[in-house]
Amino acid sequence: VKTPEVKAEDRKPAPKSEPKKDAAKSPEVKAEDKKSEPKKHETGKMKDIKVSADVKPEAKPAEVNKKPAEMPEIKAELPKEVQVRKADPGLIKPSPKSPAAASKPFTAAELAQMLKQENIDVADDTEIEIDDVNNMVVDKKGTLIKYIGTNEVVNIPATITTIGKYAFRGNESAKLIVMGDGIRTVEKFAFAHCTCLEEIIFSQNLETIGENAFLKCIRLKELNFPLTLRTIGKGAFGRCSSVRQVVIAGKIRKISDLSFFSCRNLNKVIINSPVESIGNSAFSECYGLKKLQISDSVTYIGESAFSWCHSLTEVVIPSSVKTLGNWAFYGCSNLSDIQLSLNTKDIRDDAFCGCENVFKVKISEFDKEDVSSDEIKKGHRLTIKILKQINRKKAERYAREHGLSTLFL
Repeated sequence: VKTPEVKAEDRKPAPKSEPKKDAAKSPEVKAEDKKSEPKKHETGKMKDIKVSADVKPEAKPAEVNKKPAEMPEIKAELPKEVQVRKADPGLIKPSPKSPAAASKPFTAAELAQMLKQENIDVADDTEIEIDDVNNMVVDKKGTLIKYIGTNEVVNIPATITTIGKYAFRGNESAKLIVMGDGIRTVEKFAFAHCTCLEEIIFSQNLETIGENAFLKCIRLKELNFPLTLRTIGKGAFGRCSSVRQVVIAGKIRKISDLSFFSCRNLNKVIINSPVESIGNSAFSECYGLKKLQISDSVTYIGESAFSWCHSLTEVVIPSSVKTLGNWAFYGCSNLSDIQLSLNTKDIRDDAFCGCENVFKVKISEFDKEDVSSDEIKKGHRLTIKILKQINRKKAERYAREHGLSTLFL
């Protein structure tokens, strides 16, 4: 007996009846469905099928006629690992683009494409591996070569000793960096242009911060340097426009050129011992700087070191300073009070040029009870030398008031 063709309008719950033995020949089974399993599998399954009249009324004829081996849910129950291997065995190989890849040694050649895009040069014989837990490319020497994650909080493990150049450069997700205490060096441009970085907790054993290491981290707010720090490289914190306070301490002897250049909202700078020199343009264009404290260990202030610090109103140059470079305080338009010592003999041209609001120049030696007339005369001449740079008429007027010759002007 053949099963009659089921029309669309007749698809209603069928009464309980014994299925026909020739149901396997039903036209509802498509040709492509027959290819899904080998024939031997089909014959093996058909022997175990018991046709019963207890088929529920709601079952559609097409569902009754389908072989169990062809049901899609059987394939869905396979473990994921099995499916991946069947689909494409290549997918389970470690990939340099995937941070979730199993950690294993890599050569520079295998990661060359990714690192080349970041201008990171690695020697061909360097053994590299991907730390899939921390999303980092590292080498056997403990250098973090590249961070490849997207976390907002990044914990750098204590096994890392060096943060390599460009390791985080341009990262747009990290907001907090926590350095493990194993880190001693941050190389050049390591965190440059990390525009979302707000806070960094330095390693308590950090010794060196390289050139432009944090250049243009525009949201970085606080800098709490460890006492172990020895070097801050050229331009290390340039254009970090959200930094408010800088305290230089530890073992730093030199503040390098452009170290805090154009930190426009920086309002307080404290330079402690043993700093000996302040580099060229180190704090230039720090428009918000109001309080400046310089340790008496400093002997040299470089060219344009504090130029264009518009908010600076008072500056005390300690007696230890021997040289004030060209344009050291150039353009500090609101500077009104200057205190310096006769020991500062080398005041270069235009050190205070553009400081039009200066009305008081104090010589520290005048505070001595036993100050000699010779020191007083030298002090007045030094004052005139400063005023000459600011306004020649002010200098001439001061000279007349104190009975000094203006020929040397």
